[in-house]
Amino acid sequence: EPCFDHHVACGRCLNHRIFRGRAQHLSACRPEHLRLCRLLRQMSMAMPEWLVLALGITGIVCFMLMMVPQIHKNWRSQSTDGMSLALSVMWHVSAVLSTAYFAASPNNSVAVTLSFAVFAVCCGVCEAQVVAYRPSRTNEKNSCCVVLGVSTLLLAVSAAVACALFAAFRAMPADATYVVGNVLPSILLGAGFLPQMYEFISRRSVQGYSFGVTVFDLVGCSANTAVIFAPAGVVAQEALKESAPFLTIIAMHIVLLALAVLIKCCCSAGADTGSSKTVEVACAVAEC
Repeated sequence: EPCFDHHVACGRCLNHRIFRGRAQHLSACRPEHLRLCRLLRQMSMAMPEWLVLALGITGIVCFMLMMVPQIHKNWRSQSTDGMSLALSVMWHVSAVLSTAYFAASPNNSVAVTLSFAVFAVCCGVCEAQVVAYRPSRTNEKNSCCVVLGVSTLLLAVSAAVACALFAAFRAMPADATYVVGNVLPSILLGAGFLPQMYEFISRRSVQGYSFGVTVFDLVGCSANTAVIFAPAGVVAQEALKESAPFLTIIAMHIVLLALAVLIKCCCSAGADTGSSKTVEVACAVAEC
């Protein structure tokens, strides 16, 4: 990796302010300089470098696969009842914006860009399942073809929008690009939980939602937050600012889980009350 805020220790590290791309920076650095940068980076980490790398990979993989449990649940039940379509759409828009933003970034990461792109595809599959598994469908055998066709159409639209946003981000001022490509997607990710919470409350049931989504997202956000706080000399305020989207998502998942537990408890209590009333009625009839 190129140097990481070690300007005083190595004068050539100042080149990272001039060379925006990783390949340019590496080509300008001598082998001994790269070894020094790696050594200084290892010394600056509060965690071992291998652990930070593992956490970073975990965060990326979990984000990529986050919607897979929901897709599998929908496919097994041949229904999307209980899953909020608004949640999937808001997360889909967020993923497309983030894909274009990170692709247009001067220091773009292929892994991060790919993770958002795969996440957008998974959201599109969930939306296609809503169309394929609608209650009014007449031919269940064609469900897979409908999912494939609608997913392909949504993928093409998402790719076209991402390409347009990519060009726009390259032309827009840095502040506007940051707001549209980073802040707005974070807001959409957090706000996407609200329709799912409403779905739980209105149906008084958590059926249809896969909590595997929550597990993947909690693990991924926790890993990404740990990576941000990994450097030994990290400034707490800056780290909190950078990790705010992840912490917000973790908090929303905790609220979602608490709501699910509350609904489960209330439904169980209602079922027990209903059972006792049924027994009392049966006894009264028997006595008569």
